[in-house]
Amino acid sequence: MRITEWIQAGIVVLSTVIAVQAQSAKLTPDEQNTISVFRQASRGVVYIAAGTTVRSPLDQHTNDTIETSTGTGFVIDPEGRVLTAYHIIENRDEITVAVGTRQVSARLVGTAPQLDIALLQIDVPKDELFPLLLGSSQDLEVGQKVMAIGNPAGLDNSLTVGVVSAVKRSLDGAAMELQDSFVQTDAAINPGNSGGPLLNSAGQVIGINDAILKNTQNMGFAIPIDLAKTVLPDLIEMGHPYRPMLGFTGSEVTSSTADLFGLPVKRGFLIEEVLPGSPAQAAGLRAGSRMVTISDKPYVLGGDIIVAVNGEPFTSAVQLAQTLLRSRPGQELRLTVYRQGRTLDVELPLEKMQMQF
Repeated sequence: MRITEWIQAGIVVLSTVIAVQAQSAKLTPDEQNTISVFRQASRGVVYIAAGTTVRSPLDQHTNDTIETSTGTGFVIDPEGRVLTAYHIIENRDEITVAVGTRQVSARLVGTAPQLDIALLQIDVPKDELFPLLLGSSQDLEVGQKVMAIGNPAGLDNSLTVGVVSAVKRSLDGAAMELQDSFVQTDAAINPGNSGGPLLNSAGQVIGINDAILKNTQNMGFAIPIDLAKTVLPDLIEMGHPYRPMLGFTGSEVTSSTADLFGLPVKRGFLIEEVLPGSPAQAAGLRAGSRMVTISDKPYVLGGDIIVAVNGEPFTSAVQLAQTLLRSRPGQELRLTVYRQGRTLDVELPLEKMQMQF
């Protein structure tokens, strides 16, 4: 290469570098962070299409139709496991995942319908998988920046940015385990975003985008990632979360019901039935024997009233459900109950039974 050509080539390279630096200089640190997180995390976000073939029961000559739901998921490990929302694949028998330029069939590993979580498995070369790092949702602050990546309306790898609008939200119709748990965000979430990651500024997943409120704007809700991390080992091992059978039923005690029935405590859980042969019976929990009906709802009075769970004052039935969600076989559930003018602790061993009480 002649010296003049070398100089000209150097000028071109230098001009390109200067142009790139000039462009970067126009970006704020926050914009640079958003771009960096998106470039890294979007590689691990996948598009999910789940279908069911519907056959006509009357006319054999009628073509079958396929009902399809679409959503988002994200890779969580080098083995090709993908987290998504359960309602995307509910009642579907074919699941297709688009990862990069590939479209592959997915296997269903496990589900937690009460948490609206599903775990899939795809067979893709490991060098084409880019697992996202699961962060923590425990210490989220209202106002902190979050980003949602998903496939709204089939538009893959769409990014929206916002903040945590609130934490510990409840939604009508959600299972008890999800009450007082949702992360609310104003990052736009639309149909097709469900199952996708909600990310913090470090690119860590802090939630699974899950729901929006109809007739509202900028009100999206995500399942906290800590709940998903709680059940992931069970989904991989058993296909469903561990749920021990306790063997009792009852009603939540509030200040109004306490005043109505003259109960000795203002907050607790009234045990109305103890199943024969259950852990609750073996532990000595007692049910009531006097039935009173209010607005077509029967209450059985006179039994033990749970006033604390594992040393924490009882707040609601949600507390008990979420405690069981975090429990493991072989542990003991310590219930403090009020009985005939005194309180005592009752230990319930958690057996390897996968039932809900």
